[in-house]
Amino acid sequence: MERLFAQAHSLGLDAVAVTHSAPFTESLPVLAKLQETRLYPDFAEPDLNLRTNPQALLPSVRSIVSAAVAYKSVSPRIEPKSGLLSRYAWGDDYHRVLAMRLTGLAGWMQAHLGVNEYLVCVDTKPTLDRAIFLRAGLGWLGKNCCVYLPEYGSWIFLGSILVDLELPVTNDAPMKPRCGDCNLCVKACPTNALFAPGRINPFICISYLTQMKGAIPRQLRGKMGIRLWGCDICQEVCPYNQQARTSAHPCFSPKEAASVPVIPLLNITNSEFKRRFGHTPMGWRNKGLLQRNAAIVCGNLHLTEAIPELAIALKDPKSVVRGAVAWALAKIGTKKARQILAAARTRETDPHVMAEIKQALE
Repeated sequence: MERLFAQAHSLGLDAVAVTHSAPFTESLPVLAKLQETRLYPDFAEPDLNLRTNPQALLPSVRSIVSAAVAYKSVSPRIEPKSGLLSRYAWGDDYHRVLAMRLTGLAGWMQAHLGVNEYLVCVDTKPTLDRAIFLRAGLGWLGKNCCVYLPEYGSWIFLGSILVDLELPVTNDAPMKPRCGDCNLCVKACPTNALFAPGRINPFICISYLTQMKGAIPRQLRGKMGIRLWGCDICQEVCPYNQQARTSAHPCFSPKEAASVPVIPLLNITNSEFKRRFGHTPMGWRNKGLLQRNAAIVCGNLHLTEAIPELAIALKDPKSVVRGAVAWALAKIGTKKARQILAAARTRETDPHVMAEIKQALE
C-alpha cells in the first residue's frame, strides 16, 4: 500500500485511503428522507440504488479508493464594481484535473497491482464521494455540510476509484468531528439555507442560485450581494478553515482574479466567455447565467455607470438575462433607468420579463 500512496502523491493527490465496497445502507434512509421533504438536490442522481450501491455502477467492484486534492490558494481580494467568485471556480476545472490524476492512478494500479476493471468518479458520477471519504477515515463532516481533511480543512475536491481488486482497508475507524460548539457557519448563511448544523436547503443556497437555470427568486437576489458565482461564506467564517494549509497546486490559483468587474460581463460574447472562463468550472454553464448574475450584482451595488450596458442587455435574446437586467435597473432607480424600462415595456413579449418590467416600474 505504501507504493500506492507514494504514486498517488506523485500524481498530485493530497490524501488517499482505501475502504470496502459494501453498499452505503446508512445513507439510504437519509437520502430518502431528503427526497420526501423536497430537500434533495435536483442536480443529483435521483436513483438511490445507483447512489448507495457501488455494485450498481461497477458489478465487479471489491474496493474503493477515496482521494482528495486541496485547492485553497490566495486570500480573496474584492475590487470595486466587481463580483466575487467562489474559490473553487478560480482556476482550472477540477473535474478535468482530478479525473486525469485519478485515471493515472487507476492505470498504475492496473500495471502494478493487478486491477482489471475500474471506474473513476469525480462529482458527475452518482457515487457518494463524501460518504466514501468519511468511511475511508480521511476526515469528518462539518456543520456546514462540507467534509474536512486535516491540515486542508474543507477546501478540497473529492474523487473516488472503484476497482475490482480487494485491497487492504487503510482506515477502519471514522474520524470524529472537530466543530465542537461552534455554529458560525449556520449563523453566517445569508439565505438561511444552512438552517441547522449539518442541514441544508440546497434550493436557496447562494452557490446553487448562481448556477441554477432560469430566474433567481426575487426575494433572494438582494441576499446574493456581490457573489457572482458560488459562495464560500460558510467556509470562510470557519475558524478551522482560516488556519488551513495552502494548496500546492497552482492550477487552482486565480486565472484572472478572485473578483471580476461585472459591467463588461453584461454583454459578454460567446468567444470571450469561452476564452476567459471555458477552462474553469464555470465553463460547463452558458454565458447567460453569468450575464444574469452580473446584472444582479450591478443592482445590488447600485452601479449607475452600468446603465448603458444594462440598456443593451435589456435587448439580449435570452429572457433570463432581460429579466435580471430589468430588476437591476429598478434597483439602481434613476430617472434614466426608468426611461429605459418604460421603452422596453413597449417591445417586450415574454410574460416573465414583462412581469419584471411592470414590477420594476411600479
